[in-house]
Amino acid sequence: MRRSASIRTICAVVTSAVAVLGATGCGAGTRARFTAASTPASTRSPASAPGGACHLLEYEVIEQILGTSFDVSAAGATDATATCVLQTKAGSYPDLTLAVTPVNVEPAAFLSTAKPSGAAAVAELGKAGYTAGVPAVEPAGPGVEVGWLSGNGRLLVLRYRCRPGSDESALSDKLVALAKKIDRDGV
Repeated sequence: MRRSASIRTICAVVTSAVAVLGATGCGAGTRARFTAASTPASTRSPASAPGGACHLLEYEVIEQILGTSFDVSAAGATDATATCVLQTKAGSYPDLTLAVTPVNVEPAAFLSTAKPSGAAAVAELGKAGYTAGVPAVEPAGPGVEVGWLSGNGRLLVLRYRCRPGSDESALSDKLVALAKKIDRDGV
């Protein structure tokens, strides 16, 4: 029972970090520390430039898989959770957020405590994974979240939020593909 409570606490911290970072345009006004990198697309710094969880992301790979071109990256850290937010210069949305937290948990416990209600299990993603829709909340449109337990003891949550009025229905498979690439290449 105690282990489930700590997993829920870790998941709550990661989910809160993802929500706060995305909702505040990379964390303005939070207690986390942030580093941003922003340059023109033709001369932009790598997405990994600010450090943190951004070291797992590459603009070109994301554009190839998701079809979205991001221009700005910002990294943050709160407690043991490292985060990264990518945005376009055109505005706050769409955005892509990645949060990474070290954990010591078994896959069954992860799925029973971290997987949101209504989420679908994702095969061949770390030790265990899920995907779930994210409802639109002003000022963001709907989105998709993929969470997984990596083979090296980390909980990762990858969330894409669309512009208001967008349709996220085709996004789930693409975000899962990106999560699998991150898990394979960077974790």
